[in-house]
Amino acid sequence: MATLELYSKGESVWIPDPGAVWVSAQLLQDYSPGEKHLLLQLPNGEVHYPVGSPSDLPPLGNPDILEGENDLTALSFLHEPAVLHNLRVRFLDYSSIYTYCGIVLVAINPYDQLPIYGEEVIDAYSGQDMADMEPHIFSVAEEAYRTMTREEKNQSIIISGESGSGKTVSAKFTMRYFAVVGGAAQQTSVEERVLASNPIMESIGNAKTTRNDNSSRFGKYIEIGFGRKGDIIGANMRTYLLEKSRVVFQASAERNYHIFYQLCASRELPEMRSLKLDAPEHFRYTNQGGEMQIPGTDDVSDLERTRNAFTILGVQPDQQLELFRILSAVLHLGNVNIQASGRSSDWSYIDADDRSLAVFSKLLGVEGPQMAHWLCHRRLAVGGEMLVKPMSGQQAVEARDALAKHIYGQLFTWTVQRLNSALRSQRGQTKSFIGVLDIYGFETFDRNSFEQFCINYANEKLQQQFNRHVFHLEQEEYVREELAWSRIEFSDNQQCINLIEGQLGLFDLLDEECRMPKGSDDSWVRKLYNQHLTGKPHPHFQKPRMSNSAFIILHFADTVQYECDGFLDKNRDTVFEELVNILKASQLVAELFQQQENVSPVANGSVRSGKRATREHKLTVGFQFRQSLQMLMDTLNSTTPHYVRCIKPNDLKEPFMFDPKRTVQQLRACGVLETIRISAAGYPSRWTYEEFFSRYRVLLRGPQSQEQAQASCRWTLPQLISDPDQYCFGKTKVFFRAGQVALLERLRAERLRTAAVIIQSRVRGWLSRIRYTRILWATVTIQRYCRGALARRLALTLRYTKAALVIQKTYRMMVVRQLFLMIRQATITIQAFTRGTLARHRYRLMVAERAAVLLQARVRGWLARRAYRRVRAAVVFMQCCVRRRAARRELLKLKTEARSVERYRELNKGMEVKLMQLQLRADQEVESTALRETLHAEREAAGAELEALRATIQRLESQRHEKPQPCPAISEEEEEKRRRAADKAAQEILQLTQVAFSLSFCFFFHSHLYLMHRLSSSSVCGHVCAERVSQAVSQAAKALRTELDEERRKYQGLLREFTRLEQRYDNLREMNVRVDSALSLPPGLPAGVIFLCVRQADCSGDQTRARSLCSAAVTAMKAALKLVPLTTDLSDLIRALSDLCIQGYQQLLSITETRLQNIIVAALLESETIPGLSGTAVKLVMSRKRAGSDPRTVASGDAPTMASVLRELGALHTALSRQDLPSTLMEQAFHQLTYLISASALNSLLLRKDMCCWSRGMQIRYNVSLLEEWLRSRGLQTGGAVATLEPLIQAVQLLQAGKKTEAEAQALVQTCTALSSQQIVKILTLYTPHSDLDERVTLNFIRTVQGLLKGRSDCQPPQLLMDVRRVFPVTFPYLPPAVLHAEQLVIPDSLKISFLRRV
Repeated sequence: MATLELYSKGESVWIPDPGAVWVSAQLLQDYSPGEKHLLLQLPNGEVHYPVGSPSDLPPLGNPDILEGENDLTALSFLHEPAVLHNLRVRFLDYSSIYTYCGIVLVAINPYDQLPIYGEEVIDAYSGQDMADMEPHIFSVAEEAYRTMTREEKNQSIIISGESGSGKTVSAKFTMRYFAVVGGAAQQTSVEERVLASNPIMESIGNAKTTRNDNSSRFGKYIEIGFGRKGDIIGANMRTYLLEKSRVVFQASAERNYHIFYQLCASRELPEMRSLKLDAPEHFRYTNQGGEMQIPGTDDVSDLERTRNAFTILGVQPDQQLELFRILSAVLHLGNVNIQASGRSSDWSYIDADDRSLAVFSKLLGVEGPQMAHWLCHRRLAVGGEMLVKPMSGQQAVEARDALAKHIYGQLFTWTVQRLNSALRSQRGQTKSFIGVLDIYGFETFDRNSFEQFCINYANEKLQQQFNRHVFHLEQEEYVREELAWSRIEFSDNQQCINLIEGQLGLFDLLDEECRMPKGSDDSWVRKLYNQHLTGKPHPHFQKPRMSNSAFIILHFADTVQYECDGFLDKNRDTVFEELVNILKASQLVAELFQQQENVSPVANGSVRSGKRATREHKLTVGFQFRQSLQMLMDTLNSTTPHYVRCIKPNDLKEPFMFDPKRTVQQLRACGVLETIRISAAGYPSRWTYEEFFSRYRVLLRGPQSQEQAQASCRWTLPQLISDPDQYCFGKTKVFFRAGQVALLERLRAERLRTAAVIIQSRVRGWLSRIRYTRILWATVTIQRYCRGALARRLALTLRYTKAALVIQKTYRMMVVRQLFLMIRQATITIQAFTRGTLARHRYRLMVAERAAVLLQARVRGWLARRAYRRVRAAVVFMQCCVRRRAARRELLKLKTEARSVERYRELNKGMEVKLMQLQLRADQEVESTALRETLHAEREAAGAELEALRATIQRLESQRHEKPQPCPAISEEEEEKRRRAADKAAQEILQLTQVAFSLSFCFFFHSHLYLMHRLSSSSVCGHVCAERVSQAVSQAAKALRTELDEERRKYQGLLREFTRLEQRYDNLREMNVRVDSALSLPPGLPAGVIFLCVRQADCSGDQTRARSLCSAAVTAMKAALKLVPLTTDLSDLIRALSDLCIQGYQQLLSITETRLQNIIVAALLESETIPGLSGTAVKLVMSRKRAGSDPRTVASGDAPTMASVLRELGALHTALSRQDLPSTLMEQAFHQLTYLISASALNSLLLRKDMCCWSRGMQIRYNVSLLEEWLRSRGLQTGGAVATLEPLIQAVQLLQAGKKTEAEAQALVQTCTALSSQQIVKILTLYTPHSDLDERVTLNFIRTVQGLLKGRSDCQPPQLLMDVRRVFPVTFPYLPPAVLHAEQLVIPDSLKISFLRRV
């Protein structure tokens, strides 16, 4: 109990309330021992709270500074109202669904989709200590994973809670976390299969209940196996107590298992039509609850998801269809109509034409008449003989339902085994595992049966294990600190467990009654009454007053009444052997019943035949469940457990609605309050001596130094707390009982208040004296100034009088003078304007006359030129007409000659060839000489004429220069000569061209015509020229052959040289060039050497060798990057080199990011670069370290700092600079890296409450400024590297800004434009003052900021954490290289490539 002195005026207390469970009240007067009433102030008025004794005092409230604490064990007062209030504040005001309670994570179902489970959140929690991070399911998973890898010990995560509290979702997110963290960068097939098992188990094991739309109707324990490197290599699943009764019966507003409705919804698919399914309303096994559809779900898409999961796990489509046939057969079996007959309805039958039975028999491939017979009959062994006895209608219906349940149970077991075989390790032996237990929580309904009995029994066992583990951890802490402690008493539920599983317990009596031939539920209940109520009363067993067929058990969480109807049938789970044998004969269902023989006795469910009497086949469901539960407890006890307690906040499934009654009920049931009670029974508040000294230095006496903190605490604390039982000194910590920290806070506040009063009195006296001195000095000064002012006023009046006279005289003189000057100026102005007007008029007349003369001259010249052009055009036109007429005549003449020649050629076609041959043979030598002379003469004549023309042109040019205006007659004559000479030359050129064309193509056909023609000499000349051309071609061919042989010799020499270079290159590839020597090379030297070699090979004309050299270079680069050898097509080497650039860039950044990832948070957030700043910031309340959490401490000398980050960035910058990379590419690289730094730091800041304070914001801002300065000093700020730091900078500014008034809220919203609304609210929520000078952010201020954020147009994505895996697109700029020469390269001797010669 808390100290009585704390019940003083103004303190808050909690009093019970029937609606809200607990309400807060305020004390209106101090409490004195012996008083019978407390005067309290409630929202609705004052009340007198009765107090019989100090033990009846209401629980005290915690200080406001602890409101919303993320760990319940850090509260000063640990009790139920404090826990309930803290959970409500975090859930409703902060939207935080996770809260620590010692080693337990309390998870409240929000009934809404929250953006807190993305990959960026997984990255933020990966590798972090759970004591430093905000509560999250990923934090528990990370703690289990790190503990497993560090201690090499198996772990377990126990997730429990009511139906609808979110157990399945929590288990799925836990498995997803392990799949991401244990699957390295990409998800392997094992992780994919582990995640694929979830939709399958949900479809066949989950159903809609009144409390949950996706309730797991079985318990499961998944062991995820990890290898030596911490990667997932396999998994295994164990299931417990499938609710098979749901297959044949559903309560109102509930559904059967999801798979049945999924099949009915997909009945129109082609492959499903053979199943003969109908709507779920037409099947008895799916229409009893009246709920056919769940709002917000699509059964068709869910079935598609289930089928995809089966495919991932290796179940082929035909096997899936067989599975669906069995499930469809179960639905049809439920519709089999069994009719009673006989006088007393003592026998039954099934119509032969029953459609449902026919479909059932066809789907399973069994005999319909046999199935109909044995559904209505049973075989009995009497005196060694087998008798067949008919069954009544009710018994036949029960046999049909038992068969349906048995088929579904076997199918469920087969599916689990198939999943386990697919999840079995394929990559080696499992080194350790993490088990995820998703098991039903404590259940109590209006009518509780066998299933609730088993579920609550399992929760009793789990609660016992939980209590003992918490107690063990608590005692370990005391032993480690060497405390003198007494054993903490906790509520051990061993008696309740013994009642259920002990000798002659409920299970024993139930199994004994099941073995009786005529055992019944009533006889079993009477045995219970006799054993535990009449004979030896048990404290946890009671009998209802109004019922003789029920019993009551006092569980740890609640008192539950169980109805005994159906206990024996469910425990027996009887299926007749004849029906099972019929199914075994089916090829489709045989596998389900064959695997039954190989299953261990602790499998989920059992089969009992009516014939066999061996003990093995009479194992009851309760016995099997006890054995499987014991195996589970042995597994949990051999591992390190981690607990997750899921809470259902309301029964309406409304998002963020908090029902305190339902919450308290679940807190009591799941063991959270028991954890609080165990912690409160010991020493819940724990401070290190240094922390205690820093916080309560004002209360301590003696040496005031940090080094002697322990001695000061030991000296002063007995004087502050008189009861030595309320505190205890350990080796490194001082321990307090519940409420003592609040007492110390009160004493500290009183000491500070007393000191503040003394300081105020001294300051007020000093201020009064200062004020009196200032008033006296002011009075004397005012008097002096008044007397001086009067004297100065008199002197001023005299001066004003004299000055007035002088001003009047001067003014009158000035007025007269101004009048004279104005008249004079006006006269001069008028004269000037008049003279100017006359001058401008004369000027305009002169300009008009000049323009008229000029216009007339231009017009006359234009008319003369136009007349000249018309005459000249007429003359030219006349000349053209005359010449055209002469040309037409010449054309007609030539056409006539051509027609005569053609006729002559036709008449003498045979003579032409003979005459040509004879003439050629006779006149070849003579005519060649004559033709040669003729051609020479013509050339000389043409040359002479050309020289004459040139001389004439030169003479005319000289005359034109000497005589600028020659006589028109002479110029026309010379022009006419020139024109005639040009026409003549053109005609000769045309004739020679025609002759050459004729000689080249028609020489053998027109030789006779050309011999008769006047141009025969030209024809012979053309023939000789053709022969000369042939000779020249042959000579040129010989020369080309000679050059080709020479080039071949050169090529062979180059080939030998290239072979030698390749051999040398292979030798170079085997050499290991040191990195430091490579970095010392001049920038671009390797690229320059390779480029010159490629260019030389290309200049040689051998493209094959050039490509080979390029391919070898690409292969060597890829080998340097440790990639696979080059296997792609080398037809596009430019594309290969481009891809190689991208790979090199990405790998370089990946290496740097890997090196930075582990030091970003420690360097940017945790390092204290500003010395002395952290010493001024002391936390108001020390959050208790989580029990069982082993933080990964780092030695102070090895702690990363900003220097480490800048060192890594500097190494990358130096490497890129030495390779002479373009500046734009370097800017892009550092833009990517600074985004990673900013995103990682901001994500960690948003998840760590200890970082959200003013002093830490100052440290972070200084660290960011160092990074900004480094970027600017390297000239990298223009590429966006500094801009990516803006979200982190604004988050730090948010920590340092004021957070009280509405104006400050508006300033925050306007400033933090790079942060999303969720991020701003999260930082304000996490803000924790670490000094007395600071205050916590109020809820009203947070609501004000939220209202302002709704009005702004937020361009940021609505997410809490930044995506650290975001990759910005990179652009490789094309920069033409400078002209490179071999003489410019200076190759160091260390490279040993002197064999390269400069060509």
